[in-house]
Amino acid sequence: MSELKEIRDRALVDVRTIVLENTDRIREAYEIIMRLSYQARSEGLLAMEYEAGRLPKDMPFCREIGNMVRLVVEGASPAYAAEWMTLRFMSENCQGWEALLYFLYARGILMIQACENPYMIEGFFQAVIPQDLLPCDRWQRTDIDQKLKMVKEIQAALSEQEKMCLDGISEELFGLTEAEWKDILQTKAFYAVDRVIPYLDKKTQALVQSHVNEGRYGAIMQSIAAIKEQEIYQCYETLKTLIGEMRAKPEEQSILSEVLQQSDAKMRKLIAELDAQTIALALKGESKEVSDRFFRNMPPRLKYEIQEEMAYMGPVRRCDAEEAQRKIRRLAEDYGKQVCESSPGV
Repeated sequence: MSELKEIRDRALVDVRTIVLENTDRIREAYEIIMRLSYQARSEGLLAMEYEAGRLPKDMPFCREIGNMVRLVVEGASPAYAAEWMTLRFMSENCQGWEALLYFLYARGILMIQACENPYMIEGFFQAVIPQDLLPCDRWQRTDIDQKLKMVKEIQAALSEQEKMCLDGISEELFGLTEAEWKDILQTKAFYAVDRVIPYLDKKTQALVQSHVNEGRYGAIMQSIAAIKEQEIYQCYETLKTLIGEMRAKPEEQSILSEVLQQSDAKMRKLIAELDAQTIALALKGESKEVSDRFFRNMPPRLKYEIQEEMAYMGPVRRCDAEEAQRKIRRLAEDYGKQVCESSPGV
């Protein structure tokens, strides 16, 4: 992006020497951006906020990464986000490895905001970083063997209390119904359980893998870190609390539930009053059952147009989808009032 020219010009000076002398920092930046990319693509931009919050506080640019992610999550325009990053960079007067790191984080997060494919982001790192010094490809395999070896060593040293907590987590996960799995994966709090998943037995890991998408499971296994007894216990308590609250919570009605109660004839008239973008945005946050009801009452051409719009829309904020749904509901309510007022005897 042209807005990052000042950062790029200062960052790409003597890159070979910087990478050679700061291999661990550059590799860390690559892994963090790729992890954020897969999280955003699979779970939406909001998932990045939790992932950024897990970064070590003493890591270089930890606070700046959090602020960049917050800008994206809160819906800042790409131009504003790039300008803020540039002004922040200039005020810090970064040089050398700091300038290169800042550029990698800033450019990577802006590419995520633009919904670039993770392989495009990987290609960006391959273009910037000399591949003979630090290959940046197939990030999921990075250090995975060493991390799995560490997991086995920790598992062998677990206390009986820790093993009981891990068994309890497995039991809770196997007790979830398919509907509960769908609901629990949409909660931000469930990300706290990700940390303990690599320490569960293979059968439980396979269960989790079958319910989460490839991007999230890859991020879980890439983020393996040493874990302590208190953390295992906290994960167990978090999961039990989350499941208890979820089961006690009354089922929420869809914003479009009243609209779906109308006849097919009224649905067709309502759809005729709406633009394709509003319908696509509203259905992006809805179940297949709701989408099928709308699609059933559309002309084939409009149906394919909306399906194509949804496919290319990428991650959307929940508040934007709900606003589109409310717009449809308000229009349906206004249409219902007009019908009542025009009816005889009213």
